[in-house]
Amino acid sequence: MKTRVLKTRALALFFALTGFVALAQNKEITILSVNDMHASIDRFPKFVALVDSMRTVYPDLLLFAAGDNRTGNPANDMHPVSSYPMTMLMNRAGFNLSAIGNHEFDGNVDGLRTVLNNSDFRYVCANMYAPDSMRLHIEPYKIFEVDGVRIGVLGLIQQGANRLPDSHPNNLKGISFRPWDEVAEQYSWLRNQCDVFVLLAHEGYDESIQLLSQYPVADVLISGHSHTAVETTELHNGVLLTQAGSSLKYVTHITLQLTDGQITKKESALLDVNAFPRSDADVQTMVDGFNNNESLLRELTTVTTDFTSYEELGCMMTDAIRIESGADLAFQNPGGVRFETFPAGAMTVRDIYRLDPFNNNVIEFSLTGAEVLRLIEAAYIAENKQAPYISGATYEMELDKQGAVKKVQVKMNNGVKLDPQKQYKVVLNSYLAAVSQYQKTDEGKDLFQSSADMTIQYLEKQAAVDYHGVKRVTLVNR
Repeated sequence: MKTRVLKTRALALFFALTGFVALAQNKEITILSVNDMHASIDRFPKFVALVDSMRTVYPDLLLFAAGDNRTGNPANDMHPVSSYPMTMLMNRAGFNLSAIGNHEFDGNVDGLRTVLNNSDFRYVCANMYAPDSMRLHIEPYKIFEVDGVRIGVLGLIQQGANRLPDSHPNNLKGISFRPWDEVAEQYSWLRNQCDVFVLLAHEGYDESIQLLSQYPVADVLISGHSHTAVETTELHNGVLLTQAGSSLKYVTHITLQLTDGQITKKESALLDVNAFPRSDADVQTMVDGFNNNESLLRELTTVTTDFTSYEELGCMMTDAIRIESGADLAFQNPGGVRFETFPAGAMTVRDIYRLDPFNNNVIEFSLTGAEVLRLIEAAYIAENKQAPYISGATYEMELDKQGAVKKVQVKMNNGVKLDPQKQYKVVLNSYLAAVSQYQKTDEGKDLFQSSADMTIQYLEKQAAVDYHGVKRVTLVNR
């Protein structure tokens, strides 16, 4: 009996002393994620310092981007090598993976290939299909192993009303896409191959919630596109949903705790990049070098009163291409106006390339008044129910309760109503021309000048501009 008691005590002591074995099965995975950085290279000195500081605490952390790394800063977008500043800075930050965003195509296929070849990390997208001849070699998913934990990451990209990502269709020629929710379901088998299953998806916040209501297989969905700042932990159907705003203002800190290979806790929080107290001096030197372009700093005109809305800036852009081309009417898609406000003071070349970074040429059409009305409705649909800005006229758009167009009434600048039978000279950028599907006779002609360059020419002739309070579009819900 005494021997049995001693053995029992010995076993108890053994389990007490080796209790750390059970604790050792508790593991923590740390992921930092960003999205829609849009070439915000000026925030990289603090961002890199923040990431490097986090790595001292979490040496195995993973750093992911959910797409739209480029487009928005002329220092990057107009570099002779496609998106070279962003690529080099992302390499320096030590990114592990990126999704493909719709703006990754802004440099066309050749530009995307250059970015991929210059990147020290991979890009993933499962619902994009490019032929081998394009030499893009984008994989649908990637699996990482961290401290014995297998982490599978599936890449996905959004699609607009035309079933293509929101980019100029010419930049997507030869590439096909499938609905991201269908494709995600086909990769459900990854769930059984990994301890952690992550969707790295360039898709908006609302669309992500819709997907997770139907497809709760993943553990985490890192999203983008809608520029939503998800501040704290959000679980939808058991899946952690994150998004870090835009322009590298924030980074999301994701923490996953696992016990015996099973996730027991999911948390996320936004970190304010600008609030980080240190900057990386070497990265600052890189950024200063990329920004050192005197041609971009040339002053064009003076803004006498602050711009306070997208429409005010859109009206300036449409005035520019209408007046410079001698057209009767000009249109601009709201998605092509890339910032909402601008302060009084000097407006530079760089400001215009930031405002209109897509290098879209101006296309001229001869349209009847009836065709102009169809164009306005088609542009509204193509822009996800956002009414196009106009120059040369004002218009009222009547909508039904579902947001569909019931009627459009246009009044020219001279007060005369648009004549359905009269021919009008109409200009708009090549993106809007390509995505607006409507019946027309004239297929248009390329003026072989970008809308940004035409805006620069217009502003150079203006001693000052003032668009405060300018509003030419009225939406009426009936």
